[in-house]
This record gives sequence, structure tokens and C-alpha cells, in this order.
Amino acid sequence: MTEGVVEDPAETLAAELRAITAELALREVSREEAVAALARARALRAGLQGPPRSRWYDHDPASPTTSVGARDAYGDSSPVRGCLNPVAPPLVIERVEEGPKGPHIRGDVTFSRAYEGPPHGVHGGFVAAMFDEILGAVMGLAPPPGVTATLEVRYRHVTPLEEPLHLEAWIESDRGRRLTARATCHAASVLTAEAHGLFVRVDFSEVQQRMAERRRG
Repeated sequence: MTEGVVEDPAETLAAELRAITAELALREVSREEAVAALARARALRAGLQGPPRSRWYDHDPASPTTSVGARDAYGDSSPVRGCLNPVAPPLVIERVEEGPKGPHIRGDVTFSRAYEGPPHGVHGGFVAAMFDEILGAVMGLAPPPGVTATLEVRYRHVTPLEEPLHLEAWIESDRGRRLTARATCHAASVLTAEAHGLFVRVDFSEVQQRMAERRRG
């Protein structure tokens, strides 16, 4: 932990669960060890009590998808970059104001063997999810945000496991409700994959209303 930074126990717990998942993918565990670990895991789960966590879009009813609080809450819970989500690799992103492409989003991630698809490579579905996430983050450069309409991924090379991956994403065009963006993924100097996405701006209040109606049956 960095000196002077207060550790968030929930974030650290998520990181520990993420590390356990990586170890399970890496190790041959004996039956006896698995039985003992299972008992500890069940005890841990039983001890996790508390009220349900609010969804990220419930954070600020006045501005459910665009407020700073909502964006921060999504960043915590995202299945791709959420620091509180043990499923996330996680992808770390930052906004860059200058460069040949103008304002853009930069990302860094390392996938463990828990995400293996082809030999030594990240499963293509997770590569696509990584692109969907960083292209979605690009929406913050041109609000209001949209939802993914199409996502085209070109796999140029096996995207390696257990190696730092570097991504960049930027807006290609912004035409009213339709916004297109591109992204690349490199392992060192090798372009492993690239993506093109079409996003459509929608009325999120209407989307939430429709989903609420579905839940009510």
C-alpha cells in the first residue's frame, strides 16, 4: 500500500478474492485442500452481511447516469474495471487531454490465467468486453453518454496472458444521437486487437422505466 493512502477493506477484499480466483486457475489443488478451503470460503460468505448495495445508476436520482457520483459508482462495480468487483481483471483507465488523436482514454490491464482462451491467450470474449468498457468510457469525452449498438473487434494476434496490455480509445465521429469510436490493444509494441464501436444516445430514464416494468412482470 502506498504510504499515506488509507486502505479500503472492501477494495482489498475484492483484490484478494481476485487473487484466489487466479490461484484456482493456476494450481492443482488436492481434494483435502479443496475441502478445507471450501469450508473457509463458506464461512467467509456467511460472514458477509449488510444491506444490498445500490446500483450505480441509483446513486444520484436527479442525474442517474451522468453525475460524477454515478460514474464513480460504476467505476467501482464494473465487471471489467471495478475495484470492488472480484470478477474484474481489472482494467485501469485514465483520461488523456493531449496527443495526436486529441482527448482520448488510455487503459492498462494484465489478465491472469483465469481468463485463458487460446493457449497463452486471453479469451476473445474478454478482449471484446475490455474494448466495450474502454469505448464506453470514451462517452465521457462527448456527453451525454450512449449505449453500444454495434461492436466490431479485429483480432490481429493472440492477446497474451500475464503481460501488461496497453489500450487507447478515441472518438471518431459525433453525429447527434450516433457516435463512433475506435480502440487499440498492444502488448509491448505488438498490436493484438482493435475495435470499432457505434454508440447511440438514449433516454436512460425511459430505459430504467422499461426495465422496472419487466421486473414487475
